[in-house]
Amino acid sequence: MNDRIIVDVNISDIVYDETFKVSKRNYSDQLHTSLELSGMLELPYLMKKGSGYYIFTCHNRIRILQESGVREIRSILLEDPDVEIFMNRLSIKMYRGELGFFGRLKGIYILKSIFKVDEADLKKFGLKILKLQPEILENETLMVNITSLPEVLINYIDDKDVSFKIIKDILLLPHSWIEVISTWLEEIQVRVNIFRAVIDNLYDIYRRGTDISVIKSVEYGDDKTLNDNIFRIRYPEFSRLKSKSDVIVNDLSCKGMSIDFPEYFEKSSITLKLEVNKKDDLNSELKKILTMDVEKLKELISLL
Repeated sequence: MNDRIIVDVNISDIVYDETFKVSKRNYSDQLHTSLELSGMLELPYLMKKGSGYYIFTCHNRIRILQESGVREIRSILLEDPDVEIFMNRLSIKMYRGELGFFGRLKGIYILKSIFKVDEADLKKFGLKILKLQPEILENETLMVNITSLPEVLINYIDDKDVSFKIIKDILLLPHSWIEVISTWLEEIQVRVNIFRAVIDNLYDIYRRGTDISVIKSVEYGDDKTLNDNIFRIRYPEFSRLKSKSDVIVNDLSCKGMSIDFPEYFEKSSITLKLEVNKKDDLNSELKKILTMDVEKLKELISLL
């Protein structure tokens, strides 16, 4: 293990290098609060190179302190990267929930490529500590493909804890489609459940042979609009019928009178709802049903 020297370092001399960064990019507000109230509760490890210092641990904490105007930070200096320290910090971050999927994957990559950790030890650490799937640890091509995804997509996967299943579905898409997904993530906030549905639908759309131009032209003012429009591309006939039924339901509905239509056309009946209260003229309210456009009602029922 490296000999360690504790020194006070001018924070402006610290080079923000992400070679060993594995924690999520979007840190919690609690981390800001903790640093403001208590300062650094654990000393960061730095490596001296030339006239500057390179970060080995505590990347997010140092970034926050740099942005907050702190001038000096007590640190532990290392001569070289230390595998024992790195594995220990990976374990701690995993326990704290500070590692996303990509962070865990990058941790394995660093242990393998920089520290040359034995394959058996690497697999054991990946399975037991980092909770990675054997499929990933045994497939170097898969690992390379994941780490080659666009940065905005990697950050989303990490911050939102996107499941491995969704990641595999993304990798089945061509690069041009993945770039479009990245554009969406750059421009709108996408909830994880909607992201899951979008990827699932996109994969089926791609397998059907749909041209990328169709995907590029999708409107996406927000994630719901994006999901709805992707859904329409995947299920064009369903979407056409749904649009038609919505128009008819809207035409037949009026104040106090509504229609429950099966969302997925899964029933053979619809429900007419008449809302009345004690102040209403019941004869007038009942006429709403009697004066309903029967032909439109028949057309609506025929869609089921």
